[in-house]
Amino acid sequence: MKKIYLILVVAFSLSLGAFSQSQRFVLFEEFTSASCSYCASFNPAFNSLLNANTNKCTSIKYQSNFGYDPMYNDNKADVNVRTAYYSVPGFPDAIMDGNAYHGSPLYVTQNMINNQYAVPSPFEITINQQLSPGNDSIYVTMLGKATAPVSGVLAAHCVIIEKHIHFTTAPGSNGEKDFYNVMKKMLPSASGTNLPSSFQVGDYFVLQFSWKLANVYNINELSVVGFIQDVQTKAVHQAANTSSTPITGIYPNDLELSNLGNLLPSYCETTFEPQFKLQNNGSVPLSSAEIKYRVNDGPDAVYQWAGSLGFLQKTSVSLPIPNYILENNNSLKIYGISTNGVPDDYPKNDSLKYDFQMASLAGTQVKVLIKTDNNPVETTWDIKDIQGNTLASGGPYTQALHTYTTNVDLGFGTCYEFTIYDSGNNGVCCANGNGFYKLSAGDITIRTGTSFGSSQTSQFYSQSAVGLGENPDMASFSVYPNPVSQTAAISFENAKNEMVSISVFNMQGVLVLNLPAQEYRSGTHEIFLDFSTLGSGVYTVRLIAGNKVFAKKITVSR
Repeated sequence: MKKIYLILVVAFSLSLGAFSQSQRFVLFEEFTSASCSYCASFNPAFNSLLNANTNKCTSIKYQSNFGYDPMYNDNKADVNVRTAYYSVPGFPDAIMDGNAYHGSPLYVTQNMINNQYAVPSPFEITINQQLSPGNDSIYVTMLGKATAPVSGVLAAHCVIIEKHIHFTTAPGSNGEKDFYNVMKKMLPSASGTNLPSSFQVGDYFVLQFSWKLANVYNINELSVVGFIQDVQTKAVHQAANTSSTPITGIYPNDLELSNLGNLLPSYCETTFEPQFKLQNNGSVPLSSAEIKYRVNDGPDAVYQWAGSLGFLQKTSVSLPIPNYILENNNSLKIYGISTNGVPDDYPKNDSLKYDFQMASLAGTQVKVLIKTDNNPVETTWDIKDIQGNTLASGGPYTQALHTYTTNVDLGFGTCYEFTIYDSGNNGVCCANGNGFYKLSAGDITIRTGTSFGSSQTSQFYSQSAVGLGENPDMASFSVYPNPVSQTAAISFENAKNEMVSISVFNMQGVLVLNLPAQEYRSGTHEIFLDFSTLGSGVYTVRLIAGNKVFAKKITVSR
């Protein structure tokens, strides 16, 4: 299982023109094989040169697909990706810092290493590793800090290696018995971790991974090599070996907010509860934090967190979002204000933003279409009203790769939630077959999906051409004249002061007119809307009062 935390922080106190680059540590990547005769001839001298320069360079050996090599069989996927990335023409093949040299290891010289070592690097890297108590997993932390401005399509690579593997009998056909710095696993994958496209002095990132050991010959030989590479140019900006130097926070009070979740792409209910991770990246323990949040242009709410978090420790936070004014397009913003009672040293990693829309406007009936995968018994679904009452459900199913269709009748002017579940935690597609689901209302697709993990939820409104559900706070709601050609009156009576918004949708569910929410005192109100710009057809007028939804059909006639 991998754990990745990416932090980008700008050191505002530093001038962009004042920086000093870092000492480069050179990276060699070699593609070799236990059954390659030239590899057996060239590797001894190449290994001796690397061993003589451990203060200047490090290496990763990719045991490759040339004849039989059990170390290639240990991790074919990562080797194949790196082989294709460098367009390896044959074996052995050596690469210095991505693009500084690419060719036979026979021609790598001390002068080449010295010259590349003299090129300054814009990064510093520190890596720590630790085995689990049961010696069955390895935990890695990698910190990279920019010491000069740099930009590009950047990726960080964290590579588990086995420093020395010795066979009593040569495993391949070339007679080699000793292999060095053999790649065991690239974390999280051979593609690495995408980094921001630009760094300024003082910007940094932290990556954390764990890997359950597999195909390791000697756990005492495990080590880690990390490097930062420009994906497009292949240039390696910096490399590092694992170190015994502890990693600590770069800045004293440094709070990170990340992993915003428990959110839907659209809402008709005006309350929800997002979750995020609160993490201490500072060098001093985190004991308190003040966090503000708001939806759209509403007032800020304040969340006060108190606890105790050491460096890189984190906790989950849930924010109860109260009633807000739901608009066609909405934005949730969460941002830190203070850390340990003082302004956060570097606020760039303190904010989260999530954009969401008003839920789709369905008809009085929706259709649930399920095409099962090869494990149909894993799939179920339900539709609930906003109070949590189940109105319809389906599954588990019995036929694989079969299409099931269910029509569900709805009430009037109500918010609903549709949820599809998969007990196998892998949705309804891909490795298990090409299944999918679709929730629709007429020509409107409310939500469709395939791979969604254990569940996926969608909210949607119903609409009515006849009437509305009872609402003790709304004595009347009418739209007239109907049909209309120019101006129509929207009349309603509310029993208490509340926020009211009015929207008009065409039959495809597209918003065509909108009056933003504002507060109306209790009493009878009449609002006039200009329909003269709309074409002939049937439209739905939706009125939201507080968290209650009402709808009426109106016909525009020319």
